[in-house]
Amino acid sequence: MKQIFTFLFLFGLTISHSQELTQVKTDKYSVYFDFDKHKLTDEEDQRLNDYIKSLGNIVILSIGLEGFCDDRGSIEYNRALSQRRAKTVSDILQEIASKQKNVEGRGKIDLRITELQLSEDELDATRQLNRRVDIYLEYFHNDFIDLSKPKDSLPTKVQVENRQLRLKTFEDRPLKVGDIIKLKDLYFEGGRAVLLRKSEKQLEKLLNELRNNPNFKFQIQGHVCCIDTQYFRDAVDEDTGISNLSESRAKAIFAYLKANGIPEERMSYKGFGRDYPLENEKERNNKRVEISITSID
Repeated sequence: MKQIFTFLFLFGLTISHSQELTQVKTDKYSVYFDFDKHKLTDEEDQRLNDYIKSLGNIVILSIGLEGFCDDRGSIEYNRALSQRRAKTVSDILQEIASKQKNVEGRGKIDLRITELQLSEDELDATRQLNRRVDIYLEYFHNDFIDLSKPKDSLPTKVQVENRQLRLKTFEDRPLKVGDIIKLKDLYFEGGRAVLLRKSEKQLEKLLNELRNNPNFKFQIQGHVCCIDTQYFRDAVDEDTGISNLSESRAKAIFAYLKANGIPEERMSYKGFGRDYPLENEKERNNKRVEISITSID
C-alpha cells in the first residue's frame, strides 16, 4: 500500500450576495492536466469551451475552483502548482464573469490535505484523476438581458452632463417642469428593491414635500451603479432574476407613496439602469432614486 497526498486549493469568486432564487442552478465540471503542467492541452481547452457553450445564456452568481495535484513533489511545490492550475481556469472563466451583473469579487484560499491509502495498481489512475481543477458554478439562465445591445444606444456624454444640470433639491425655488430632485439617504438592500429602515427620514420628507405641492406630477426614476454598460443596461433584481433592478427600486418608492396617500395619477416610475451616472461621485452614490417633475398644474 502506498500513501498519496492530495492538495486542494480553493479559489472563490463571489459575485453576488444572492437570495434564494427558483431559477438558480449549480453545476460541477472537471478539467484535467498533464503531469507537472498547469496549462490545459488543446483537447481539454476545447472540452472546457464546449462545456461553457452548452450552458447557454446564463448569469453567473458564483464561481468556485478547486485545484488538485498528485503525490509527487513536495507540499510546497504542489501548492504552487495547484494554484497555477486554478489560475489557468480562472482566467478562462473570468471573462464570462466580468460580463455579468454588478459584481463584487471576493476570494479565499482553503488548504486541505487528504491522505489516501492506495495500492500500486490504483496509484497511476488516481494520480491522473488528481491532476485536475473542479469548477463549481452557481447560475441562472438569462431570458431577459439583451447582450446584442449596440454600444451607441447609451446616452452621450453631453446628454449625461445636460441631465445633471437639471438636478435640484426641494429647497430650490422655483421648481419647474424638467427639474430632477435627487433623493439623498434612500438605502436599499444590496441587489434588492427592499428599503432599509434608515431611509425613513428621507421618505417622510418626500411625502411632506409632495403633499405640500399637490400640483406637481412626477416620474420616479431609479438608477444603479457598477455594471458593465457594454453588455447590460440594468442590474439583476435578486428576488426575481430579472435585469430591472433600477425599475424595481423606483416601483418600490411608487408603492410606498401610493400606500401613504399620494394619488396614483400624479406619478409614474421608470428604471434607467446605468445610463446616467453622476460624475465625480462615489460609485455607491449612483445607487439612487430621483423625482423628475413632469408637469405643474
